[in-house]
Amino acid sequence: MSAIQSGAQTSRYNRLVTVFVALGSFTYGYQASIIGSTIGQPGWYEFFDLPQQGQPGYEGKTTHNIATANGLFSAGGAVGSLFMMWSAEHFGRVKNIQLGAFLAILGGALQGGAANLEMFQAGRFLSGTGIGVLVTMCPMYLSEMSSPFVRGWLVGHHPIFLVFGYMFSSWIGYGCYFATATNPTFAWRFPLCFQVLCPLILLAGSSWLPESPRWLISKGHTEVAFEVIKKLRMSPTDPNDIVAKEEFYQTKEQLKLDATKLAATGHSIWVAAWKKKSYRKRLIIGFMTQWGAEFAGPLIINNYAVILYTNLGQTGHMPLLLSALWLTTAGLIYNPLGAWLHDKINSRRGMYMFGIAGCLLTTSLLAAMTASFSGTTNKAGNAMGIFFIFLYLAFQGTFCDTTMYIYVSEIFPTELRPIGMGISLFGQFAASLILLQTAPIGFAQVGWKYYLVIIVWCIVYLPMIYFFWPETARLSLEEVGKNFGDEVAVHVNDASEEEKQKLDKVLEDADVVHSGSVSQEGKVA
Repeated sequence: MSAIQSGAQTSRYNRLVTVFVALGSFTYGYQASIIGSTIGQPGWYEFFDLPQQGQPGYEGKTTHNIATANGLFSAGGAVGSLFMMWSAEHFGRVKNIQLGAFLAILGGALQGGAANLEMFQAGRFLSGTGIGVLVTMCPMYLSEMSSPFVRGWLVGHHPIFLVFGYMFSSWIGYGCYFATATNPTFAWRFPLCFQVLCPLILLAGSSWLPESPRWLISKGHTEVAFEVIKKLRMSPTDPNDIVAKEEFYQTKEQLKLDATKLAATGHSIWVAAWKKKSYRKRLIIGFMTQWGAEFAGPLIINNYAVILYTNLGQTGHMPLLLSALWLTTAGLIYNPLGAWLHDKINSRRGMYMFGIAGCLLTTSLLAAMTASFSGTTNKAGNAMGIFFIFLYLAFQGTFCDTTMYIYVSEIFPTELRPIGMGISLFGQFAASLILLQTAPIGFAQVGWKYYLVIIVWCIVYLPMIYFFWPETARLSLEEVGKNFGDEVAVHVNDASEEEKQKLDKVLEDADVVHSGSVSQEGKVA
């Protein structure tokens, strides 16, 4: 690797942008999982006149309302992610992050101030719509701002902050549980009101965010785009901004090549998305990556942890405490470890397959423990069930939760990325909608057998990844296309040292913003 390549690929500015945008990821995690602690608050049941677990009517009225709350959230997420297929291209990345933050604030306020179940459920739908926008835009934006050498870590901030949101929601819910005796309304309202804090900060500071340089180049704003890339790649080891020039030139040439080929077909990108084989393959794989990761069961265990721990003999505050501890291990250990590993282990698909295999193993063992000991006084058997819930997260958090978002943010070319990300995240919300609607009813009616949904899916999914998922690690977003059978206009990270030095020599003194292409003789046309 040359001295320039091994230099600081990520400026302090890039890191600040990454952390700030990840507030949107935190918002997703908190708002997606807050229902998990809400259903552990006795005051919530009392206020809305819902029977608690073990009381007459729980398996009818209550389970259906809980399922509706999760279903509306997932439905809103599906709407938000599909809207991004058009809006992200038309308005850019930053304006849509602002839109997602606004909807998340509005939805959180409606839930926290709900006077009736209808108002609460409306807030769940609006929150879900905002989250659908943010969970589509945040990893897309982070990927487009990242160097290929640290993209795993930087895009990995999305799942890291996402699980921080999970973690905060569980600890705030656990802490507020103890206010039930004196102020049961505060105990469930405050955690819901807390939903608005991070999106409010994100919205307030969003005007400071730079627009994605790839979107800027695609719209002809090349001078602004180059200035953004220089700020992102600034390094004392690269005084001539060679890394920035490489990235800008490669992106500009790839967009030009793809636009020329698209024009030759006479199709719009919406038609080409399905008619072009390589594009269609990417859309299917993106959808199945997000769908498949959700069907491996993380939201079932997270959102219904209170029910699962209760089934394993835990009562009172213990289900909420165990849920908080479970998510803390993900936030502090597993998701950061997974993001870090992605830039050390040169295989996205390898990490993903290992994670799915671990989910299969641990869910099978959890099902066995639940089938054998649920409803009994066998403390050892129930403890083993809880152990397998925790072990499940070691595999899912480290190897699946990080991979699913990184991978789908990498596989699409710039002109297809909004459509691809929208379709992919729609897959996540569609899977969530099915699972979260059916899980409370399934656990109530068939018990441990509901885990077979996860187990059978993992058995089917593993060979799919092995045979059909291409590798994307250590390639620029433009170079990923070669693994899907597309032509790459300019090779940089996968070029030979001699080819790269030749390109760098030409780019060093070139006006990359206004110049043409580099000829085979190494001259700028």
